[in-house]
Amino acid sequence: MTRLMRIHGFDRFGSADVQAVHRVPEPTPGAGDVRIRVTAVSVNPGDIKVRSGQRQTSFPAVFPMAMGREAAGVVLETGADVPHGLRVGDRVFGSCASGIGALGEQTLLTAQSATPIPDGVDDAQAACIPVAVATAFDALEELRIGADDTLLVLGAGGGVGVHAIQLARHAGARVIGVASSAKADLVERFGGVHVASGPGWEDRVRAAAGGSRRVDALLDCVGGDVLGGGIDLLEQIRSPQPGTARVRSVADPAAASAAGGGGVTRRRTAEVFAQVAELVARGAIEVVVDRVLPFDEAARAVAHVESGHARGKTVVTLDGPNQA
Repeated sequence: MTRLMRIHGFDRFGSADVQAVHRVPEPTPGAGDVRIRVTAVSVNPGDIKVRSGQRQTSFPAVFPMAMGREAAGVVLETGADVPHGLRVGDRVFGSCASGIGALGEQTLLTAQSATPIPDGVDDAQAACIPVAVATAFDALEELRIGADDTLLVLGAGGGVGVHAIQLARHAGARVIGVASSAKADLVERFGGVHVASGPGWEDRVRAAAGGSRRVDALLDCVGGDVLGGGIDLLEQIRSPQPGTARVRSVADPAAASAAGGGGVTRRRTAEVFAQVAELVARGAIEVVVDRVLPFDEAARAVAHVESGHARGKTVVTLDGPNQA
């Protein structure tokens, strides 16, 4: 007999009105998959693009599909080719397998990303690591951020930006963060120099950088004309080797590539996720969670992210009798 579970998802591409709660068969892990009982799911702006159909090439949908691409939970079952270190009952987090979303009572994680949750990290925090926090981690690794650098972050009040500030400061770098005035306290809380977004922001960055003081590297979470303005602020943009300029964009990789930089190459491995989780566990960085809502209010969680006003991460939590 097929066992069913609830998901909050969509059965066609579109705007928020295509979202609903669906009952679907519990997933079966294939080779390289880990089936988990979901306890927490982080909602990201990219999930809105998946629902709208903008990411059909990179994230193929199998309807009905749950929202979300990252989750934390408890291992129920493992498929073939899964590391022996993962056992039923372990608390883990990671990235979803292809063709399945996160926001349901169960989901499948890729075995290469499924990572034990260390002591000192709760499930809501862990669910935020694979997308926003680990993207910031990968970006700063590619930008080679060190103690002598000044990093400019565009869109510094969002999920990637606010964690990039912390990681750069942990590396000893100076950070200038461009964000709305409403998020000034968030940027400054983690040691960034806040610059208000809006007309004239480039001049405000120059002033924050100390006039002739250089900006060494750029992480963009906005794209468009804002990215172009950020590129103009860099002391030295061009590099002899394509893709090696210290410019990375999560919003407009093509424009960053045209400037000699690029997008962020996401590793999504347990090794990287474990490094980030350890930083969280020992308090070196803080996962900034703006709002936690239960599964029954998942639509509100998605709407909050879609509004663009979230101050950090938005998480949906699940609990209850759903067992293997």
